[in-house]
This record gives sequence, structure tokens and C-alpha cells, in this order.
Amino acid sequence: MKFAQYFSTILVALLLASPAVAQESQPVENAEFGVTITPPAKWEVTPGNDKAVASFKHQGSQSQIEVVGTKLVTPDVADVFFKTFHKTLTESDFEQISQEETTLGGSKGTLTSYKFTHSGVTLEVVVFEFLRDSTAWLAVGYMQDTDKDDYIGDFKSVVENMKFKAAE
Repeated sequence: MKFAQYFSTILVALLLASPAVAQESQPVENAEFGVTITPPAKWEVTPGNDKAVASFKHQGSQSQIEVVGTKLVTPDVADVFFKTFHKTLTESDFEQISQEETTLGGSKGTLTSYKFTHSGVTLEVVVFEFLRDSTAWLAVGYMQDTDKDDYIGDFKSVVENMKFKAAE
């Protein structure tokens, strides 16, 4: 139940966060993962998330998009990484509402949606998981259910526009 409280806190923070922390909207380049991730129009790069390769926020709605990568020791580690993330959501009272295999930006993966309601506000979490070379990727969108139709295209565009450097 502590995790539900944690996600409730995140929900409130998302809805009340000050736009003053946002930085100018520039592509995020990460040499460790050899990737450039571009925020959608009207989204800003947000600092301070040590676990994400890139993190973006839409000022008007406070919706957020994070891209997380993890280097794999073996391919089996990807399943553990993905399952752990999804288990964390379901154990925190997020309800899975859909799941489908799909391709975004040339990457085949799984697109899963969850919802969580607290204090009369429903947060939807959209997760696209995929593998690229020896890295497991999670693109995660956090948005109110009333904003999902407006921002799901922006979420998908983040994955579609990821640029990977060729392995040397």
C-alpha cells in the first residue's frame, strides 16, 4: 500500500508541478546509450530524473513522458526489467486497460495502458517496451484520462523520432 501512496503523491505532483522547472525544449543526446530523443512540440525537457535517459513535460496539462533504457547482460534480463516495471504498477493499484503488440518508429514492442484514480482524478500510464541491440527500452507517458486523446500522438512521436547511432 505504501507504493499506492507513492503513486498518489506522484499524481498530485504531476497535476500541481510548477512549470518553472522546465528547460528549453532541445533534443536530449545520451552518449552512453547512443541515442538522441526529441521532445514533441510544446513539450519541455525536465531535469532531475536520474533513472530516465530523457524526460519531458507538457506545461499546459502537466503530462509527462519518460524514456528509460537499461543495458542488458543477457536477453533474459529484458523480461525481468519489463515484468518488474509492470508488476510495480499493478501492485500500486494501477489497472491494466489494454495491451497490444505494435511497431513504433521501426521498433517492434508492446504497448500497454493502465489507469489509476485518486481524489476524483484518473491518471493514465501508457508504456511502450522494446529491445534495440543490447538495450531494453521503456517509453512511459503519464497523463490525465481527459488529456490522453490529445497527447497519445505526442507520446508515440517520441519513440518514432528516437535516433540511434550505429554501434561501433
